[in-house]
This record gives sequence, C-alpha cells and structure tokens, in this order.
Amino acid sequence: MTSEKMQEWLSRVWGPNVDDVRRLLVLDQAPIHKIQAAKNAFEECDTDALYVPAGCTSMLQPADVYWNKPFKSTLRRLWEEYMHEEERTPKGNFKKPSRQHVLDFVAEAWAAVPEETVARSFKGCGITNALDGSEDGDLHGGLADVGSVAPEDRDGLQA
Repeated sequence: MTSEKMQEWLSRVWGPNVDDVRRLLVLDQAPIHKIQAAKNAFEECDTDALYVPAGCTSMLQPADVYWNKPFKSTLRRLWEEYMHEEERTPKGNFKKPSRQHVLDFVAEAWAAVPEETVARSFKGCGITNALDGSEDGDLHGGLADVGSVAPEDRDGLQA
C-alpha cells in the first residue's frame, strides 16, 4: 500500500469524525501505517492508532480472533453459489462477476457477522477493556491464559 492509498482509505472509508469523539484504529505493523503522513492523517481524523505487535495478530487482532473465519466462510459460500449458478461463456469458461455482484457478496457476508460478535471481539482481545481489570474475564481463552503482563505503572503503556 502506498501513502496515497492509505490517505485515500482514511478519507473515503474511515471518514471524517462527525461526533467529536476520538476513535481507535487497530493496525498491524506495516511500515506504511507508521509513516509521518499516516500519523498526521490519523490526527486529522481524531484517531488514535493502536499497533498490534508483530507475531501477535492471532491473539490480539479482533478480526483474526473472532470474525474473519465466519466472514470469509460466508463469502466463499456465496462465491461458490455464484459460480455454480452463473452461465458460462460460449467457450465454457466462468463469467467474471460484476463489481455489483462482488459488492453484494461482501455486504451479505458482513451482514452475517453479528454486531455483538464485533463488539465482543475488542473486549476479548483486551483492546477496549476497563483499565482497572474489572473486565479481564472478557478476554478470549488464549489471551486469558497468558495472565497479566501489563506494567503496574499504566503510564508505561503510552508510546
């Protein structure tokens, strides 16, 4: 991804902050996410970036832990149904789906992921939990087994 694409995504998809509440964007360690232009764009959108440490995605990235699998399974099922039902070209090849078909597949797959699952995923990965430990019981099994690794001085967590 280029700096321009990152900024385009922020402006077109993430969008401007319309409710005056800072937002949190969880990102991997891709270098493009950490360049100054991206940091400036995050600030313009009233957004705090949270970088998942390298090698920890399978435990700390909400999408990977909670909802990527059901989302992708639904998407795959819709694609297979389309390929099974769609007419073929005169040469017998599969017809390429239209952009609208692809958008419909994605929208339907996303709609199949319960909103509660997405909300729970951030608590389960320890991202939106109360700092006093009162919600530590919400951590998913793999993370709950790790135990407390946060410093006693919570200010030490600031980058």
